[in-house]
Amino acid sequence: MQIPYQAKKVYKIALPAIEESYLQSLLGVVDSFFIAKLGLLAINAVGVTNIYSMTYVGVFTALSATLSVFLSRAFGAKDVERSKSVIFHGLFISILVGLLFSVVSVLFAESLLDLVGANEELKDKAIIYFKVILGLTPFVALFTAQSATFRAIGDTKTPLRIGIEMNFVHVILDYVLIFGIGAFNGLGLTGAAIAMILARIYGFIRLFIKSQRIPSIALKIGDFRLTGRLASSMAKFAVPATLERLSMRLGQVVYFGLIVRMGTESYAAHNIAGTLTTFAYTVGGGFAIAASTLIGQAIGEKNMVDVKEYRKWSYIQSAISMTLITAVLAFSSPWVGKLFTTDVTVLHLLMIVLMIDMVSQPFLASVLVDTSAVQAGGNSTFPMIVTIIGIWIVRTLGVYLFAWKLGYGLPAVWISIAADNALRAGLFVWYRKKRNVIKDLA
Repeated sequence: MQIPYQAKKVYKIALPAIEESYLQSLLGVVDSFFIAKLGLLAINAVGVTNIYSMTYVGVFTALSATLSVFLSRAFGAKDVERSKSVIFHGLFISILVGLLFSVVSVLFAESLLDLVGANEELKDKAIIYFKVILGLTPFVALFTAQSATFRAIGDTKTPLRIGIEMNFVHVILDYVLIFGIGAFNGLGLTGAAIAMILARIYGFIRLFIKSQRIPSIALKIGDFRLTGRLASSMAKFAVPATLERLSMRLGQVVYFGLIVRMGTESYAAHNIAGTLTTFAYTVGGGFAIAASTLIGQAIGEKNMVDVKEYRKWSYIQSAISMTLITAVLAFSSPWVGKLFTTDVTVLHLLMIVLMIDMVSQPFLASVLVDTSAVQAGGNSTFPMIVTIIGIWIVRTLGVYLFAWKLGYGLPAVWISIAADNALRAGLFVWYRKKRNVIKDLA
């Protein structure tokens, strides 16, 4: 059987994006290993900072999705002037939001740490790390937006290559700035923060230099001008996309708090399962990037046939890959789980929840791919509504009622998650059948 060219294009774009995500995860492991050498207090300081850092990254991801949707259409239409204008506006909005987060984080650092329950000892340890990491978030915003620029034109290999360079730089800086070398004694936790930001700055500069060699996205001085209509249109699109990410994050914080109260075994099994299922989720994210990029370009080319084909093949490849990965994890969990714990109760719970998650993977694949596909079609409001309904009415409420109130425990948590994914997948099916999938962007 001959494989359709649409399926090949989807795979070609998705694979480097998946590899880059795995690379970032590996870097996180190395970073955690170094910081763990500084003691439990340092680990906790990173933990409380990450509560805000991951929230900010969620916002920057939503802003980069906005840039990607607008740019992929302009690139597909071969409108070079609009492509460059979209890139400038995307970078401008990202750095503006990054600066806002930066100022708030530095000025109200102690209050923000109080908000997440940090005691005085933890605040003293975390305060400088907190201010450096969150105070320099504009560079993270710029790096995220610049990466999205390449993905929007179908180039996921360049961000992967630069990501490899950036991670290599990060590991070296991390070790030297944390532990020191020669006469330099190292800066401890502060060094870890500086290393992370310097690596992101390096990544952004390398990506920007690379972009200047591509005529269709190379920015010149004349491209640095604000256009009210385009800025307004991108901001209007970005707000629901951002709220969608924030509602997801806040919902996770709420039901994670309930899981903590279920006991050590349940929380440990949930965290181990979450770590393992990241392998499947990352694959889905890669195919979602491919769907957004190719659908946006097809709309710009006014090729409506390919719009449907790109969505279909992104979903098929994602659903099959994610289900197979989770199935392998579920059936091998009695052995894989022992890499994390030897507790029999935890291992038993782990196998149960992974089995539940295996059944849920086709629905999760739909959620990931269709969120990107609908956004690429010009609608960021519907995915926001779907996420709010799924996360709060089904998932969080389900965890509270069945897992917590009625005492069905961790399996009920993962059944609630599966039910959320199934509902959202169903709503996206309804949307594709009943609504105009393609909307104009100003």
